[in-house]
Amino acid sequence: MKRRAVATAEQLGIGFEGLEVVEPPTPEPSPDTMRQIVSLRMPDALLARVEEVASSRGVSPSGLMRALIAAGLDRSYAAVTTPNDTATELAELRRSVERLAIGLEQRAAEAE
Repeated sequence: MKRRAVATAEQLGIGFEGLEVVEPPTPEPSPDTMRQIVSLRMPDALLARVEEVASSRGVSPSGLMRALIAAGLDRSYAAVTTPNDTATELAELRRSVERLAIGLEQRAAEAE
């Protein structure tokens, strides 16, 4: 078998002039990048509980503690107040609701 000669390809007069070179953006670290190691002291019994719960959930003790800290920060500060503080706040809240109810009743009576 003889090979046929291949025709010469035509070169177009189009170049890359005028196209700007765009450098790829420098990646920024994600907001949840762990940048610092924090040491935490806790009683042996508490550490044992943390390790047990972490194992049962299939996560590391550090991952569990991060999740618990984040959840605690997202919750109300009521979790870290003393019972007396909470009772005082509830009593004040009840008084505020009563004052609002009286005010609404008065406005309703005035409107009639």
